[in-house]
Amino acid sequence: MSQEKNIKYDHKKIEAIWKEKWYADNIYEAVDFSPKPKKYILAELPYPSGPYLHAGHMMRYTVPDMYSKFLKMRGYNVLYPMGWDSFGLPTEGYAIKANKTPQEVIAELSKGFKKSLQDMGYSFDWNREINTCEPDFYKWTQWIFLKLYEAGLAEFKETSVWWSKTLGILAEEEVINGSNGEKIAERDGNRVERKIFKQWVLKMPRYAQKLLAGLEETNFPDYIKTAQKNWIGKSEGAEVEFKITDETGKEINQLKVFTTRPDTLFGITFLAIAPEHPAVKTLADASTNKDEVLAYVDKAKDRSDMERQAEKEKSGMQIKGIFAKHPFDEVTRKIPIFVADYILMDYATGSIMGVPAHDERDFAFARKYGLDVVEVIKPTEKTAEGTIHTGVGTMVNSVEYNGTASQNFSAIAINRLEKENKGKKATTYKMRDWIFSRQRYWGEPIPLVYKENGNIEAIVSTENMEEVHKKLPLKLPSSKDFQPQADGSPPLSKLTDWVNTVDSQGKPAKRETQTMPTWAGSSWYFLRYIDPHNNNAFADYEKLKYWLPVDKYFGDGGHTTVHLLYSRFWHRFLYDKGLVPTPEPYKWRMTGGLLLGPDGKKMSKRYGNVVMPSDLVENYGADAARLAIAFLGPYDATFPWNENTIKAMWRLVKNIYELKEKVKQDNESEVIKKFYNKMVKNITGMCEALKMNTAISEIMIFVNDLKKAETIDIETWKGFIKVIAPFMPFVAEELWQEINGFATWDKNNSVHWQAWPEFDKTQNINTSRLLPVMINGKVRGQIETTVNDDENSLRGKILNDVKLTKYFESKTIGKFLVVKNKIVSVTTN
Repeated sequence: MSQEKNIKYDHKKIEAIWKEKWYADNIYEAVDFSPKPKKYILAELPYPSGPYLHAGHMMRYTVPDMYSKFLKMRGYNVLYPMGWDSFGLPTEGYAIKANKTPQEVIAELSKGFKKSLQDMGYSFDWNREINTCEPDFYKWTQWIFLKLYEAGLAEFKETSVWWSKTLGILAEEEVINGSNGEKIAERDGNRVERKIFKQWVLKMPRYAQKLLAGLEETNFPDYIKTAQKNWIGKSEGAEVEFKITDETGKEINQLKVFTTRPDTLFGITFLAIAPEHPAVKTLADASTNKDEVLAYVDKAKDRSDMERQAEKEKSGMQIKGIFAKHPFDEVTRKIPIFVADYILMDYATGSIMGVPAHDERDFAFARKYGLDVVEVIKPTEKTAEGTIHTGVGTMVNSVEYNGTASQNFSAIAINRLEKENKGKKATTYKMRDWIFSRQRYWGEPIPLVYKENGNIEAIVSTENMEEVHKKLPLKLPSSKDFQPQADGSPPLSKLTDWVNTVDSQGKPAKRETQTMPTWAGSSWYFLRYIDPHNNNAFADYEKLKYWLPVDKYFGDGGHTTVHLLYSRFWHRFLYDKGLVPTPEPYKWRMTGGLLLGPDGKKMSKRYGNVVMPSDLVENYGADAARLAIAFLGPYDATFPWNENTIKAMWRLVKNIYELKEKVKQDNESEVIKKFYNKMVKNITGMCEALKMNTAISEIMIFVNDLKKAETIDIETWKGFIKVIAPFMPFVAEELWQEINGFATWDKNNSVHWQAWPEFDKTQNINTSRLLPVMINGKVRGQIETTVNDDENSLRGKILNDVKLTKYFESKTIGKFLVVKNKIVSVTTN
């Protein structure tokens, strides 16, 4: 601790002192069951996938950290934890490039990441640090998976994946567009294609309605709620069964089709099914153009689902020689059937009924392939010629139902379908099963075995906790040969000593060799922070009751749907099992923006525009770095890094440090008191609203007021130090310890343990300002001004100020110049 009153600001010395003391004593420790009101502030944990955290990463944590420090000083018991999302593709990819094992990489990177975060003075409770690749963590990831498996929510089924002959199975993020439009592997540039593999999936659609309803229990911004609702994609309508026949009328199959428009049943002129539909082969075999159909299906497999749906001109291939019978007219209506790549197997039934007269996409498809267009809903009002009517109206061309209001006919149609056993009322969701296994090494082992008879068995029952503690975690074996296999088989399959095991009967069995995905640990990590050292459960239920739900969750915009939905799904499942006390994990969510490089591009080694926090801390100090990151703009905005900003922030910190020379035992200035009160009030409100950039502006304004003052009284100075503590914690601690004369360190005396200053709510704080007064070219003092002061009132205040009158003795005023809100300049004769 610096004991001498050194006016020279030395950020390296100051920060080294307080880092050591803060983290040795863990001054930001959260206390379970404290009588104080709790606040659980969560920022997404990083996945170590590179040698450093750049300034863009630090943007994720700076504003939440300022907010957490502010809340602590406001009297809250704050939990603000940190850990490492270590399993999965990002870390494995970095390990491959670095020619190291993932275990080696994580040991290095997590240590470096932690140092970077501590160098910035972040207030994480490091006693709660977690690492998703540590056995004591993933033991419970495996246990929760087994809970899902026991509940019938985990299934082993065929799914479509990207396949490379050189690299094997690839994740979506590993596939990019090549120069000729083909899909290629990012790693080696070789062409990839779609293949079907059996993988584990979690049946999230079963929780779709609960996830939709749960959104109303949160305070998420509307744009996040809308994004989640769109991702879930609830649709209500009917499931219709069509009999499929060949040209002779022989029935060869049946197709189930979901539609949101049962009122348009009489307008069907074609059916279309997805290339992956299980009926395709049967229908192709019965067709007269089998080779054409199968060639089209093969070509469709090379395109992603997103591409297939985004294509403006929809393509298809008619399955000639077979037809569908209309459910309400099986004798005269023969409906052609197409296989079309814009139909996705994972949505509803993987097939649609085409009604060109009342659907834009169906109309374009019908026009392209010369299909009939049959209007069945007459609009009540005249529409522009050539437009497709997609709304309500009166039924036409619908036999005995002509003249019926279309909005009533939907219920009539569903009732008839159900009565004749040709369909039923149905609800479907766009949300798909979550593919939950990877043919990769670096992930949580899936705790299942394959018995000799082919049946699958869990290695332990989750209800038998004595056995759970013996058999979980199923540890990931060490291996230097961990790269993906060209044949698609998981790397773990080569470790035969690990693979070969026994089942519950002691008979030979083989372990599952696929591993869990990147998202597994991050789906529940926030629960482990609450009780990270518990060996008997993923967290103590009473502690969960105290801390949940998360009060504010700060995260990446790319995780608004996927991660947020996955973790909400896991949490809701655990709630249904009575394992967590709240149905929703998060009360509030805020999406962070992007801190771009100085050139306006996303920070990347590829562009050479990465700004390193270590350089900022070295050259300007952590306080200035924190201020610069927060000052550039709102947390949820995107903006480029500006080197001039951190230079300005360094000057601000330096100016504050040097202001201590003005601190005296004088009586409090009424003018400064008003400005101080205004500053505290404004910054309090801005912190509550997470407007840290404008709060920093308020600090700058008040610093200018203090610079103009001749002296600063001690109480104002102490209050000001408290206000700046969340923003610039190091210099605040240094100044606080110095002004209070603490000889030895005691964490109870830390500025970060002090109460946030109060402000006088009754005081009129928005009408006054200090203006320096220059007389004959020299600043001689200052006066308090209001927004209502004109030149005459300013002249009167100057002439009546006891500290200024001596400069006018035996003299008259010559020029009197007012630079608004800046200065008053007076010359005398």
